[in-house]
Amino acid sequence: MAWEHLDINKPHLVYVILGGFTSLFMLCSSVIKERLYIGEATVATLCGIIFGPHAANLIDPQTWGNTDQITLEFSRIVLVVQCFAVGVELPKAYMERHWRSVVFLLIPVMTFGWLMTSLFIWAMFNPSLNWLDSLVVAACVTATDPVLASSVVGKGKFAKRVPKHLRDLLSAESGCNDGMAFPFVYLALYIAHYKGEPDHVALHWFCYTILYECVFGAVYGVIIGYCARHAIRYAHEKDWIDRESFLVFYFVLALFVAGSGSILGLDDLLVGFATGVGFSNDGWFTEKTEESHVSNVIDLLINLAFFVYFGTIIPWDQYNAGYLNLDVWRLVVIAILVLFFRRIPIMVALKPVIPDIKTWRESLFAGHFGPIGVGAIFVAILARGELETRYERTTPLAELPEEPFPHLNIIETIWPITTFLVITSIIIHGSSIAVFTLGKHINTLTLSMTYTQANEDGPSWMDRLPRIQSRSKSSMSMQSDFDEKENGGLAPGSLPLGAPGTFLRRQREEDTPSQPQSRSSSRHRRSRSKYGGPISQSAIAPAPRQENEEQGNRSDSDTLAVKSESPPSSEEKKETKEDRRLAQQKPAVGPEPEADRLHPSAAGEIYEEGNQTVYEDEEG
Repeated sequence: MAWEHLDINKPHLVYVILGGFTSLFMLCSSVIKERLYIGEATVATLCGIIFGPHAANLIDPQTWGNTDQITLEFSRIVLVVQCFAVGVELPKAYMERHWRSVVFLLIPVMTFGWLMTSLFIWAMFNPSLNWLDSLVVAACVTATDPVLASSVVGKGKFAKRVPKHLRDLLSAESGCNDGMAFPFVYLALYIAHYKGEPDHVALHWFCYTILYECVFGAVYGVIIGYCARHAIRYAHEKDWIDRESFLVFYFVLALFVAGSGSILGLDDLLVGFATGVGFSNDGWFTEKTEESHVSNVIDLLINLAFFVYFGTIIPWDQYNAGYLNLDVWRLVVIAILVLFFRRIPIMVALKPVIPDIKTWRESLFAGHFGPIGVGAIFVAILARGELETRYERTTPLAELPEEPFPHLNIIETIWPITTFLVITSIIIHGSSIAVFTLGKHINTLTLSMTYTQANEDGPSWMDRLPRIQSRSKSSMSMQSDFDEKENGGLAPGSLPLGAPGTFLRRQREEDTPSQPQSRSSSRHRRSRSKYGGPISQSAIAPAPRQENEEQGNRSDSDTLAVKSESPPSSEEKKETKEDRRLAQQKPAVGPEPEADRLHPSAAGEIYEEGNQTVYEDEEG
């Protein structure tokens, strides 16, 4: 009887694994994301693989029923919430002011990537897939993923390294191009379904997909967002809504547009993004919730849960299925070609006409930054559902159809190809931050400047040395004389007479125009000097500073000199005629520049960006 109470229930086991992994991840999330630069998607997918049916076999979604339908709806919620969050977090009136750049990234860039990917798939799977079939598979991986994009263009530590205009552009693209993938998918599906009937293809694609699903869907989303914005603002002014409900309002609004858009047969991903844009287009909601971070918390929870689930449904056995003409080497070749030629060539070519891409370096980064993730999984299941049900509904079947069935080759190959590209993107784009950061540290010149404030009575090192009672040459070694000769008679850490202040810092050439004269004068002085002789005051203590200069130059220094405990003797205060003559020959050092005195230099990074030299402080 006691053992019956310990029977393992599969849902409870899922709760334990998901909750335990999430707890452990959050305990060391700062180390993983901020120091190792590994995104949560990579770690969550690895957790799903470990506990999935191909490893520990503790979580097997194949036993839950129609796995495709679960995957479709789960990915729908994740994408709509993420697209809505992207629309909310965009700057005020961003789409109105930057529509040209967004249009270039949506139409020519996506079209080029779709066609290039289809050619690669057709070349590698030519016996089983023709070019029209390859268009369907390529449409699934055309759009960039907003979930994986949040690690670079979101609010993370690395996001501050990306210029804000480029970060906003990539964020807007990732939010709306998942919805813009629908025209490419349905164009390929209609071409495959209505072969030889271009009038039916044009009717269904232009009228149903473009006008109704996309255009009307975007208008519907903007209207919902506009009405919701005025409603919550009115409730806030009347004090009808509390703080908790105010923060979670955007999440429930995303759920509403996901359900209503699906019921109306609209492009629900585009509806979600348009609703977010209409909801926060004036910037009021973003300003009110700027310090709450509630959107990041919700996104983190659903993203972790989804990628753990994705790790358990990866079809490892289909990656080397000979009957589908699927081989691992073919998939690897396709992944490499897609990563290098899907976006980079067109982004570099369109750099002169895209206003928000300023340099070639930014065009290369934007071309590389095209992650494939949750959006590809959603579109692949959607396309497979359309093919399995003969375009009657989007819900996929629980079991794959048997031969003979039209387009069975697409149904069997679309899922393994898409998931393999998603895994590749998670690995490559998930580790790109670490690669960029490492490369930047290697190719960056770091300048660290430390201020040292000395004592007026003498440098601190003099307190630890015995007093010199005799001025004869026998009291000093030849090495000491040589060092004094090389230093121009100055003690280490001391400045010549007349120097403005006792701060030691690196001088630039433009700050000291008299530097060449100082060198020639010092060489001339060394040639005439002899060994021995009296010790000048500058060799013992620097010249006292004026009070006004001391107050202007005093700053937070890393090292402070300790005051001398014993005052200098009367003999040390005397200056001979030779000392005065040598002091007059020393060139006067000009005062410190005002900018350097008021703004002390700190650790920074200098690197080349195009033809310009960019300096970044610690805050980026």
